[in-house]
Amino acid sequence: MKRSYKTGLIIILQMLFLFALIGVRYFTLSTGTSILLEAAPEDPWDVFRGEYVRLEYDVNWIGSGDLHLGEPQNRDVYVLLEKEEKYWHAVGLYVDKPDLKDSQVFIKGRINYFDEAKRQYRVFYGIESYYVPEGTGRALQNTAAFEVLVRVDRFGSGVIEKVSFLSGEKVLKPESQ
Repeated sequence: MKRSYKTGLIIILQMLFLFALIGVRYFTLSTGTSILLEAAPEDPWDVFRGEYVRLEYDVNWIGSGDLHLGEPQNRDVYVLLEKEEKYWHAVGLYVDKPDLKDSQVFIKGRINYFDEAKRQYRVFYGIESYYVPEGTGRALQNTAAFEVLVRVDRFGSGVIEKVSFLSGEKVLKPESQ
């Protein structure tokens, strides 16, 4: 009797964990602010995960300015974004949540590299990988640039909503991230 109770509890906890992971993404998609970022593709293939496009955003490289983080690797940061014409661009890098003006949004990221020569931090947001249907990854590698519509919630979490070519010919929507 006790053993079946423990087994049932373990199964329920695992299911709750999976629903929580999915729920966080849906929360961001339903309540988040839409921002449009310009991106370029990198490597489209991973042996273990299949075909995907690795996206490089201009907001992945942030100038250090007056911010000195000491040992910056694997440090959580907040990047302040503002809309300039069509796309959103980084205007600040913060260790704590920044105060927002009307037309600003922040996105939470993680620094994994500092380029001494350029005095720039490399920041990852968790929106750099976009999985594509099998057989399309190699063709997408030759594409010069994409527009990526990202939803950012009030906590700074970002989720890719839509990826499209700059020429507007094809639109890719995420099946599952």
